[in-house]
Amino acid sequence: MTEPDEKTPAGKKSPIERSGLAALGESTAVTSAGHPLLRAMGGFLGIAETVLPGLVFLVTYAASGFPPGMPWLALGLSVGVSAAFTVWRLIRRQPVTQAVAGLLAVGGSAALALWSNRPENNFLIGIYTNAGYGVAFLVSAVIGWPLAGVIVGYARQEGTAWRSIRHHRRVFTGVTLMWVGMFAVRLAVELPLYLVGDVATLAVTKLALGLPLYVPVLALSWLIIRSLYREK
Repeated sequence: MTEPDEKTPAGKKSPIERSGLAALGESTAVTSAGHPLLRAMGGFLGIAETVLPGLVFLVTYAASGFPPGMPWLALGLSVGVSAAFTVWRLIRRQPVTQAVAGLLAVGGSAALALWSNRPENNFLIGIYTNAGYGVAFLVSAVIGWPLAGVIVGYARQEGTAWRSIRHHRRVFTGVTLMWVGMFAVRLAVELPLYLVGDVATLAVTKLALGLPLYVPVLALSWLIIRSLYREK
């Protein structure tokens, strides 16, 4: 999440809420708005929005004894938690992009599970999302337009100027492939569990391979990008 007093490199306030690589590209320096890594994760509220719906699902599902049928209560509570974050942001007049995206993902996943009567389908959208991002990042690196560079370049309002510097192209290719690795690890672990319908282990794995895996990749990306753009 971009804090109200944070400015872009051009000196203008960012018109949209940024997260991930876009937030890191916008500013790699620690400022009065906080650490860029924290901003890239949407702040403490963004972290809670990411973790709590899945955690509530797992805890509720475990407390009910992992019933073989549809985990109605666990699905409902996870959607309710995500909806509550969206309402909270609306009440406080904060950017809702991340909250709405999370609500759509959680709600859509629950709806798919209920519609198909297969609780493991609660994780299907996440699996497809990781596959899509993984393929997109891999293809971009192969064709010489690594998405890490594209995202950071436009976040910094520099467009594709980085492509004229051979070292920058190589570095951004490496960062992009690192993200490909993260998506690949998630797929390699979660897809077999989905295929055998192991909902309980899927819930645990999704949490373990979510923020705990995302943060180191994001942190290493920040260190590498900072070495290219030495902001004071």
